[in-house]
Amino acid sequence: MKKFLISVIIVGVMVAGWFYATQGLGFYIDFYPDAPVRADFSCEGNKIMADTGAGREEFRIKGVEISASVPGHAASEFEPEKEDYLRWFSQICGMGANTVRAAGIMNDAFYDALYEFNTESDSPLYLLQGILLQDAVNYGAGDAYEADYMGALLSDGMRMVDVIHGNRVIMTNVPGRGTGWYTRDISQWVLGFLVGSEWNADTVAYTDHETYRDGRYEGMYFSASEDASPFEAMLAQVMDQITAYESRKYKRQHPIGFANEPATDPLKYRDDYSELAEKYEKSGTQGVTYARQLNKICQIDAEHIQPTEAAKAGCFAAYSLYDFCEDFYLYLSEDQNERLSDILPEIDKDGSYDGYAELLGRYHTMPVVCVSYGFSTARGVVSEKGFPITEEEQGKRLVEIYDDLCDDCWSGAVINSWQDRWELRSWNTAYAQDFTNNFLWHDLQTESQWYGLMEFTSDSRIADGNPGEWEEGDIVCTDGEITLSAYADSEGLMLLAEGSAVSPECTLYIPIDITDKSGSTASRSPELSFSRGADFLVCICGEEESRVLVQERYESVRANFLNEISGEDAYVSFPEADSDTFIPIEMAMKNTTMVDYVDYTNRELKYLPLHETGKLRHGNGNPEADSYDSLADFCYGENCVEIRIPWALLNVANPARMLIHDDYYENYGVQFIGADGCYIGISNGETGEIRMERFSLTWKNREYKERLKRSYEIVQAAWR
Repeated sequence: MKKFLISVIIVGVMVAGWFYATQGLGFYIDFYPDAPVRADFSCEGNKIMADTGAGREEFRIKGVEISASVPGHAASEFEPEKEDYLRWFSQICGMGANTVRAAGIMNDAFYDALYEFNTESDSPLYLLQGILLQDAVNYGAGDAYEADYMGALLSDGMRMVDVIHGNRVIMTNVPGRGTGWYTRDISQWVLGFLVGSEWNADTVAYTDHETYRDGRYEGMYFSASEDASPFEAMLAQVMDQITAYESRKYKRQHPIGFANEPATDPLKYRDDYSELAEKYEKSGTQGVTYARQLNKICQIDAEHIQPTEAAKAGCFAAYSLYDFCEDFYLYLSEDQNERLSDILPEIDKDGSYDGYAELLGRYHTMPVVCVSYGFSTARGVVSEKGFPITEEEQGKRLVEIYDDLCDDCWSGAVINSWQDRWELRSWNTAYAQDFTNNFLWHDLQTESQWYGLMEFTSDSRIADGNPGEWEEGDIVCTDGEITLSAYADSEGLMLLAEGSAVSPECTLYIPIDITDKSGSTASRSPELSFSRGADFLVCICGEEESRVLVQERYESVRANFLNEISGEDAYVSFPEADSDTFIPIEMAMKNTTMVDYVDYTNRELKYLPLHETGKLRHGNGNPEADSYDSLADFCYGENCVEIRIPWALLNVANPARMLIHDDYYENYGVQFIGADGCYIGISNGETGEIRMERFSLTWKNREYKERLKRSYEIVQAAWR
């Protein structure tokens, strides 16, 4: 009996070891080394070709990037279940798309859903599968050849291959990678592989300029050309070994490419400092280069990675597209102009991205795919070149760019993204937010959160001029014939003013006191007085001039960006805690002005511009209405006006925990303190002191439903 138990244990250990080696580590033995390798998709010339069974035909990508982001959960939790993905796949396919992009390895529910959807659908969705590099590594101090960089790309690349062939178990979760038991072989619906999402330019430049690295690599499937840089040679090695792994283990190949973008593309820009060094020495002016203004310090060129004859599926060039540099062609280096002399004169400078897309389409000798492009429907903006756009405008731009790309020899494009992503942040709002659980609320001011074709909404009050959804318990205070109601939700503070005197011709003032650290009982302009120290003043002055004002002590932009805005130190002198001055609410934007060397000493040219984000837009905020305006902040109705105020405009850093900004000048920056309520009042300015009543800021409704934006319908009309 003892020998039997020992034998059973030994066999069990051997089976477990074999399972772990094959399913956990990807170990395999190639029993058929001479078997032919199949490629359902291949890159031929500048086209992606698909094997239809009856022959080969061109495949044009109409894609959408999908993620595991849903309200209430971090994207890394991979909360969506198979039923969620099935529903989304049906809607994506119904829009006319033929491709979905997964930036990294998803949870097993995603692949189970894709398998089920495609086996039951007459119009399958193809997958562009990517692998991600962790930010801590991408933005680390090492070069691209270190084990946690190239090694991570290689190991995740092999996992990716096993996952799409339904032959892997992943138990350990790392950022950007799901877990599960992957048993569904979806390889027939995989369009291709994409290495990386974006590359830190500093890491690329550091790798390329190290003396002991070179650009040589010769593999069985991909090699680096004579002109390749060390970073490009690293990518060639990764692509080669991923292709080798799939070819030997599964006898299949898929087209492969690596992510690229304007900041790391093949173009080189002028270096005025080297050309004018003598003049700089005499004048004392510091060197200025267009390349440095654009943070364009490196180049990665897909043309420097060459497939061999063994690479049946081939490779493609992949780019994320966004506004980078207006009139970019004016700043190209002389050498770059010379190398592109046969292309640049033919470029339509009025085309997408000032002709940048057409240039890339003509430059490459392989298929060129846009793996990410999009437009945000947020209230907030990040650049002086941008401005808030509606859902309709989002849809029209998406279609316009896609059509231009197809006309410019691209093999299609992927829209970023399918759903709004609550966990993302933007540089000009991140300083003001607490991110411990930011996936619980939707920031109307953060540009990066609103790129989706689908949004998540909660049953709340709607600014459409119809107060039918409001309840008697929402009333906070009255002033004569005017009643003010309030409601808090995941996006902001909703207000309703009702009364016979409420109309576009009647000015309303709504003071809000949210912190005891600042605030004034009086306003100099407009001339008003309050029963408490108000921090904000909502002024409803007709359809064109309504806005939210902030007491100058509690203005976050001054405290955080004054030096970048005007060159002044915000903490040398600052407003009094009880200042009676209320000013417009603004947000800092990126300065896109290109500064020539003769203007470099004029620092004003590089100061950050401002956008009055506190100005309120009139319109119908009901998505069911024909006149729906997705950017509407307030709407007049019969003897009423409904108002939506984003949390960020009230200096709320985290509404889920109700954290607000502390006094900036006591803390030399943004610190957070708790708040469980605020005080609100209302007046038409003719009744003397405005009495303010307490309103609880807690909100409990965290049930969300999905809503397809108007942009979905516009893309659908074009793609179908």
